[in-house]
Amino acid sequence: MPQIQLPIFPAGLTHINNLIGFEKREGRVYYFHGILPVFFHEEDDIESFRFITSQLVVSGNVKQIEISRAFGISYINVKRNVKILRNQGAKGFFKKRKGRSAHVLTSDKIKKAQRFLDKGCNASEIGHKIKVKASTIRKAIQKGRLCRKGIEEKDEKEPEALVAKTKSDRAIVDSEANMGIACTRENERIFAALGKLTEAIPEFEPNIDVKSAGVLLALPALLMNGLLEHSDEIFSLPKGYYGMQSIFIILAFAALLRIQSIEALRFSDAGEMGKLVGLDRIPEVKTLRKKIDYLTDDGKPEEWSRQLSQKWMEDCPELAGTLYIDGHERVYHGKKTKLPKRYFAREKLCLRGVMLIREC
Repeated sequence: MPQIQLPIFPAGLTHINNLIGFEKREGRVYYFHGILPVFFHEEDDIESFRFITSQLVVSGNVKQIEISRAFGISYINVKRNVKILRNQGAKGFFKKRKGRSAHVLTSDKIKKAQRFLDKGCNASEIGHKIKVKASTIRKAIQKGRLCRKGIEEKDEKEPEALVAKTKSDRAIVDSEANMGIACTRENERIFAALGKLTEAIPEFEPNIDVKSAGVLLALPALLMNGLLEHSDEIFSLPKGYYGMQSIFIILAFAALLRIQSIEALRFSDAGEMGKLVGLDRIPEVKTLRKKIDYLTDDGKPEEWSRQLSQKWMEDCPELAGTLYIDGHERVYHGKKTKLPKRYFAREKLCLRGVMLIREC
């Protein structure tokens, strides 16, 4: 949509060309042909300015480029104003502009929503019936497009947990958090900072269009395979907002999302990933590194891996076993046999050779 460029009206007489000039006096702009005043308008009357300058161009007294230079407006705006005068006349500058029509709440949907509102339905029920978001209905009520008739405000107040938030709603809440981006659980974070919180309990809420939420489908399989088993017995973390359970799930989800390193979490949406684990956001990389240092101290991961391996073998004894394959590549320098070529990492070349395989 073209933007209006405001003209510049310097004090004192300014020549547009040898015949036409203008002067600003006490909030008004006067136009002169020689020494004779011919037009005037208020300084903030942009419509009259566009009409008068276009009339000067159409009458042949000035050129479009002279108007552009004198008032400091773009040449294309001057051409557009002249075109309006020639095609529509003076009324083209003073007619009311048509506003944009509603794309979501059309007139038909407004009538239907008002009927449901009169019956006592709340915003969520109305939105479900006319296929419009509940937030759109609430905004229409606030702006007066929809009005309540005898319905008390208490009907509109719904539990927050029942209203699914969109990504836009979450982004606004996350950006307005006082303690940092997406740090919305302020009380728990304060208690954690004072050492009075063992860990934040995951809390899940209805949300719409959460990025990468498909990894939640893998959570039952991760838990069944022992993601959190024996963790309390082997690992320990000091008191803080992020507990051991949350750290394990965050690392598992990062692996499933093909995030190749902890540093790469800097480029992910912390608030959106926090919704996947039931928190307001995931920790910063430096916090996550400190937690991992605590978890990997004194060979604890090896012990955890041993216990998990034992559990898997006990669950499926028919699959228990070890297959060891050791392959050694040897370059063939002879000329009697044309062996197939294979890649040798030591030589960084594809050469003819053999591979010796040993299985146990």
